[in-house]
Amino acid sequence: MKNLYPKIKFVYSFPYDRLLSEYENKAFGEEQADEIEKYIKKIQSQWNKINDSVCQALEEIIKNKWQNKEIKCYVVKYCKYTGISSPLTIKLDVDLDFVLATLIHELAHILVCHNIKKYKKIERELKLKFPKEKQRIILHIYINFIELQVLKKLFNKNFVNKILKKEQTLKGIKKAWEIVLNKEDLLKKIFK
Repeated sequence: MKNLYPKIKFVYSFPYDRLLSEYENKAFGEEQADEIEKYIKKIQSQWNKINDSVCQALEEIIKNKWQNKEIKCYVVKYCKYTGISSPLTIKLDVDLDFVLATLIHELAHILVCHNIKKYKKIERELKLKFPKEKQRIILHIYINFIELQVLKKLFNKNFVNKILKKEQTLKGIKKAWEIVLNKEDLLKKIFK
């Protein structure tokens, strides 16, 4: 049977890690590469257990099909953000659960982009409902909603609450989380 979902492959790029470290004004040393290579083994093992169920849940919620057989995910030590969708990147964090949730969030960005026309329609509806919100918040209302649905579907309540507590402290998308958590029923109607 053919695999329907992409495999996420965690990789290390010495130049990319060095570039982001320098961008964040952090010291970069070759020992950083060893640290991340060890980390990649841990995170890859954890992710492999949920890869297909996460990709399937994202596909069902977003209603877009995956277009890749494999997606490389770069792991870096320093980055302004916890994750980036293109190139798919996650920042090293001791809390592996949070890293898994970050990856779900970034994969939602990727899958949403597979149908920009559909997203633009959703975006127009969100702008009508939340006219005072900035573009970044509008986008993250949708992405955070998707992430929340995946978390609720695949993980227990304690896991979900732990992630939500940490994610609501992130600069830039805190407001989007407030809207998602307070208006979840309304958003379910919009996104149907």
